[in-house]
Amino acid sequence: MDNNFENFPPIGGLLVSKMIFDENRKPLFMYRNKSTRQEDSGWKIFSGFESEAYTDDPRNIIICNPSTLLKVDPSVAPLLLKGVGSVYERENEHSDWYRVSDYPLDDDFMVKHKLTESWTIDINNLFERRVEETGSLLYTTGDKSVRLSIWREEGQSQAQLKAHFKQVGLTRDQSLAKTVQTFDFSDEYVARVGYQIKEADGDKSYDVIYTFNLIENEVLQAVFYFDEPSDIDWAIETWKNLKLKD
Repeated sequence: MDNNFENFPPIGGLLVSKMIFDENRKPLFMYRNKSTRQEDSGWKIFSGFESEAYTDDPRNIIICNPSTLLKVDPSVAPLLLKGVGSVYERENEHSDWYRVSDYPLDDDFMVKHKLTESWTIDINNLFERRVEETGSLLYTTGDKSVRLSIWREEGQSQAQLKAHFKQVGLTRDQSLAKTVQTFDFSDEYVARVGYQIKEADGDKSYDVIYTFNLIENEVLQAVFYFDEPSDIDWAIETWKNLKLKD
């Protein structure tokens, strides 16, 4: 079926090797770095036949809309919606794309952010950070996100709060979304409890882990959203990287 892709979501411009257009090649390698401008998607896309000297010459890279590239190769359409930090490769134009986990990106390193006088978080620099209208703090790459909220429960002890939030995952309304599993990563200083569910937004389903991190009567809620089930390891690791300030 003919599709001109003009209604593709407005993700921003792509940096694409001229070799794909000049030599009628299909993309074989692509990665999405952190964007510095709203009109830039962060995607860089190559045929896989470029030399280092070729890619170092800015004259060999063009900026185009997603629809322009998708008319050349529709197979990249679902990949273009993947988040910052995504890297994909395939052996030839007839092969399936696969996710690459060991390709070094310029912005791929851990940073420590101070959240309050009590809390810090260690998180990958690929995540964009913004404060939402509700006052929550959001870190996101597009397909992985963390939403943070902090409040106090006056008159409640840490032990009482832990017991309450531990029950939330077990007693919540299962007709809305079933609790997949519950967690307890508490230590002698911080009570950490949470639960995992699966949510859906239109045709897209994703996993969510609701966590409650408690010191005295202070509650730090961290909610982790991720599209790929394999990213549960990222969610758990980042959850454990919520730490008390030294």
